[in-house]
Amino acid sequence: MKLRFAVFAGLAAIAFMSFQAWAQPAPSAQPVIRSPEIHPDKTVTFRLLAPKASEVTLNGSWEGARDIKMTKDENGVWSVTVGPLPAQLWGYWFMVDGVKALDPGNAEIQRDGARFDNLLFISGPESDLWEFKNVPHGTIHQVWYPSPTLKQDRRRMYVYTPPGYEASNDRYPVLYLLHGGGGDEDAWVTMGRANIILDNLIAQGKAKPMIVVMPNGNATQTVSQGFGLGPTPAPQRLVAPAPPPQAAKPAPGAPAAAPAPRPPQPYEGSYPHSLVQDVIPFVEKHYRVIANRDNRAIAGLSMGGGHTTMATNNNPGVFGYIGVFSAGARTTDEALVKQLTTLKESGVKLYWVGVGAQDMALEGSRNLAALVKKIGFNTVYREIPGTHYWFIWRVFLGEFGSLLFK
Repeated sequence: MKLRFAVFAGLAAIAFMSFQAWAQPAPSAQPVIRSPEIHPDKTVTFRLLAPKASEVTLNGSWEGARDIKMTKDENGVWSVTVGPLPAQLWGYWFMVDGVKALDPGNAEIQRDGARFDNLLFISGPESDLWEFKNVPHGTIHQVWYPSPTLKQDRRRMYVYTPPGYEASNDRYPVLYLLHGGGGDEDAWVTMGRANIILDNLIAQGKAKPMIVVMPNGNATQTVSQGFGLGPTPAPQRLVAPAPPPQAAKPAPGAPAAAPAPRPPQPYEGSYPHSLVQDVIPFVEKHYRVIANRDNRAIAGLSMGGGHTTMATNNNPGVFGYIGVFSAGARTTDEALVKQLTTLKESGVKLYWVGVGAQDMALEGSRNLAALVKKIGFNTVYREIPGTHYWFIWRVFLGEFGSLLFK
């Protein structure tokens, strides 16, 4: 009986192993691809396995990184080495026979609206503030709130609470941080690294612990693209605006007519209106905040900088600290001067303006900085090398954040 059982068990084991061998795929003979590979001298090698492709190029957000030719080896692996690259958080992607592709060897990606790119972090002093470190970390909350102003019963925003918030009964100041055009509530976390910057500033004693509120500044969206229903409203509801009227050409020899002043942007029922009417009351009801002017700050980049000026110009006495990144005033008129004068008299403690030296918003930012200084605000103006991109806005958040609530 024992012999018969042993034979049966042996046959069963052989059958099971045979089934495993049949069910499991054979080990792949494909080479192991390491990409990106950062070398000690800060040069970087990118690789992509695409044996059937006829052309692969590398593209990135560093200068000159457009359609960099890659070469294919005998295993079908395309590669190229670039650099050395400066310390920064770069974006990159491949073009494979004219089709955009991400790097399957790199799980770090960013979403900028509907565009996805890989991320490459080069360490160094310039990128130290947004490098993930072994320090106490805050928490990112994805919060839904009602917006009667925008006639939406739920919208999503991100809320950063500082390290120790959940374990304490303390109340905190609040920074309302606004994204630019094409972005959404995810932008300042994914691309701006706002939570990492605040973690590091607080750990270094350079910033007071604060709550940071990052709403979705697109009035017709309830949530970021790719989440749930994605872009809202539905595409069939979108109506293209009428083209602007064509100005009459001056008669030969006559001086060109001065450009017509830009009509004021409507405020009632707008997103900046909803920020003050809907977002702030929700935050102050559901989070432990210090609910007064001197403990409320607002800052935004590009479109968010425009939202910042609209929200503050129309609500004197609400915000004590104002930061405008890569935005400003192309033209000034009596109404704007009057608004800013009233705003200054309401007790603003700091009006901070920053822009890149190669930024398309340079002129408007300079105009705004000169105007608020002339009116008498406590003003900081920062102009640093860079274009209209996150490279400069991460720096600005670090500098502006270190001056708040002191």
